[in-house]
Amino acid sequence: MSKLLLVTASPRYAGSHSRMLAREFLALATEHDSELDVVERDLFAEPPVELSNSMIHGFFNIPGDDQGAINAALSVSNRLTSELMSADTIVIATPMYNFNVPAPLKAWIDLVIRSGITFEKVADGQLRGLCSGKRILVLCAMGGRFAETRFNLVEPYFRLISEFIGVDQVEFLYLQGTSRQDSDLQQAVAQLRRDMLAFIQPPCVPA
Repeated sequence: MSKLLLVTASPRYAGSHSRMLAREFLALATEHDSELDVVERDLFAEPPVELSNSMIHGFFNIPGDDQGAINAALSVSNRLTSELMSADTIVIATPMYNFNVPAPLKAWIDLVIRSGITFEKVADGQLRGLCSGKRILVLCAMGGRFAETRFNLVEPYFRLISEFIGVDQVEFLYLQGTSRQDSDLQQAVAQLRRDMLAFIQPPCVPA
């Protein structure tokens, strides 16, 4: 894990469980590798722009009336895709809102799923991901206990996205029941730290 992209997606700062998970992961990762190259992308401190006509023109090289606007819109996506493609590991810390991800995280995904950068066309109707060699870890906090239910749309969404762009591995860690009084969050976070370490330090495979 020499290059890490850490994406946070909560609108909350104080009291945010997903941001707490991001801090826990970063502390463990940098303790494991003091030379870890980390890029942090806070999607609420600097919200990604939503898709626009100018950006779509830029994505598909469609000439437009205002090439300056097209170039300006495209530069945002270029910066975000560069961060993604430069990383070996992408950690996404997000709350679950209405059973899926917050809007800025969806906007970020829309800007980094790019033909010719994160995936490519290899034949008519056939596509190939360009993100091999990368791992994604999704740290998801939720007020209820939905991880193993049909209400969890976060996991199938990221599994599909990861498969589409050719990511080698995608894993999910959940902090559930954050709004429930019967939840032992301290114990849950302790277990999540152990799970994070297992992701950071995968078992050695005998040669």
